[in-house]
Amino acid sequence: MERGPLRPLLFVLGAVAGLAFVGRRWTDVVAVRGSSMAPALHPGDLLLVERWTFTRRTPRVGEVVLATDPREPSRELIKRVAAVRGASLTLRGDGTGSSDSRAFGPVALADVRWRVAFRYWPLARIGRLPAAPPPPPPVVEQGGEAACSTFGDLVVAFDEPSME
Repeated sequence: MERGPLRPLLFVLGAVAGLAFVGRRWTDVVAVRGSSMAPALHPGDLLLVERWTFTRRTPRVGEVVLATDPREPSRELIKRVAAVRGASLTLRGDGTGSSDSRAFGPVALADVRWRVAFRYWPLARIGRLPAAPPPPPPVVEQGGEAACSTFGDLVVAFDEPSME
């Protein structure tokens, strides 16, 4: 019995469909909302993310990840890894007004679901995100008194010589 040319074509189509299905389980796309990660990410940026369990490694400081928001589990946050301590991560936004681990504390490693692999939109900024260091910690007021309390304290008064 002779096989027709249709059988190899069906095999190739089935293999492509299978790879697409499996690939969909390992990757996804997300759109950035909010400006907590500016200047690295802006609202409207489109990202390709890969499932964290697929990478099978601990996140590195500076990588951008998606994690479950501990305050609202139905939301995901896009943040940069600032520190890794055992099974928990400290997450920080690049922007100054970011709501991150400084507000809600460290997150469990199990709550990190995705790693940002690639930005594919806008075309002018297409490419991998640099693994930049986390933003510097906020300045902590040490207390104490100011060196000068008023402008008058800065002015030095000289005694005028007497005209006697």
